[in-house]
Amino acid sequence: MTRSISEAGRSVRERDTLLHFDDAPTYAEFRRQCLIPNRPCILPPALVADWDVIRSGSWATPSSDAPDGMTVDWEALKEQYGNHTAPVVISRVDPSLQVEEDRSDMSISSAIDLIQTFQRGGSPEVKSIYIKDWHLIKQLNAQSSTQKETYTVPEIFADDWMNNLPSTGSQDTPDDFRFVYAGTSGSQTLLHRDVYTSYSWSTNIVGVKKWYLFPPHVIPHLRQFPAVSTSALISDIQTLMETLDRSDRKHFPNLSRALDEMQIIIQSAGETIFVPSNWYHQVDNVSDVISMNRNWCNAHNLPSLYESILQELDHVEESLDDVKDMLRANKGQEWKQEFYALVQDVAVKDAGWAWDGFWKMVERNLVSLATGKGSRPDDGWVRERLLPLAEGFELREDAKWLDSGIRETAQRCKLLLESIDDSK
Repeated sequence: MTRSISEAGRSVRERDTLLHFDDAPTYAEFRRQCLIPNRPCILPPALVADWDVIRSGSWATPSSDAPDGMTVDWEALKEQYGNHTAPVVISRVDPSLQVEEDRSDMSISSAIDLIQTFQRGGSPEVKSIYIKDWHLIKQLNAQSSTQKETYTVPEIFADDWMNNLPSTGSQDTPDDFRFVYAGTSGSQTLLHRDVYTSYSWSTNIVGVKKWYLFPPHVIPHLRQFPAVSTSALISDIQTLMETLDRSDRKHFPNLSRALDEMQIIIQSAGETIFVPSNWYHQVDNVSDVISMNRNWCNAHNLPSLYESILQELDHVEESLDDVKDMLRANKGQEWKQEFYALVQDVAVKDAGWAWDGFWKMVERNLVSLATGKGSRPDDGWVRERLLPLAEGFELREDAKWLDSGIRETAQRCKLLLESIDDSK
């Protein structure tokens, strides 16, 4: 049976339905309605009205072709940040009409030169150009400690453990998860979930985006074999619809159910979207767009991050079975230390994180809180939420053989959590 994109969302559960806030919520309201139930929302322009980049309009310029009369001022971006670098994705249509993507790091100045040439019609084979994962704040801070803040994090997002970074000059400075995305109309990010099921929020400074959202319980329906968590995931919405139309389809048997629970959201300039933990999503740029984005986490979704790391490590172990057998055949118990260290290294290369980064982040936020009492849960709630993770980690077979630094960090986290007064 042929399905239409217009049928999307006809069976969305009420508790998964995206919320639209007319007024910026308090932290308590946001926590109750979104963080605890893991529910998406669109937040109004009032949430970010005090941002310098919003008030100044320095990244926007009038355009009669844009949906709201404003478009990205590429020349201004080049003038302000031309020496910054970021990954740039160029989508091209080959002679067989297939879309190919090239991704490479380049200066913002070079990327915008390509965009301007493309928009003048000088690159007919190019479909879109997208500046992604641009660490604007990190690069600004590296240039000057007195740099004026481009934006301030809204209070409802302030309990951000991933970006609660050590002071400048620390020997242990992890990567940050604060990004700018800037793309031409038609650029997109295909179906994915955010790193290790972290939250994300994204504010459109200029332009309009279309989001396709799938709640966590629907994800098996997007897989080639729904019962196999490692089986192929449908790559994008166009492929989803094309696959549904195939009369001889044998794989992806539950795609129709995924379509029934897919929500399509239009995000306008000035609006902020909150994407909850483990929600898969695709993002299409309806117009030229520039947005501020963060991946983040806190005690609410740390159990989900913990479980996702477990799953990643299990998958890596399975892929290294041959190595495991070889090491086990040649050594006594020492093979375990070498093998589990290898698993950690591979996981970091594949996903950017493993136990070392996780437990250091937890310790950092137990010692130096990300925000004040009014915009985070009670200490006792955090203790009850996270202590089982530290206790469970201590009993894991791989934990016994990991680098002593990882084990000691996890143990310090456990002691810090045990020391929290339940009554607080």
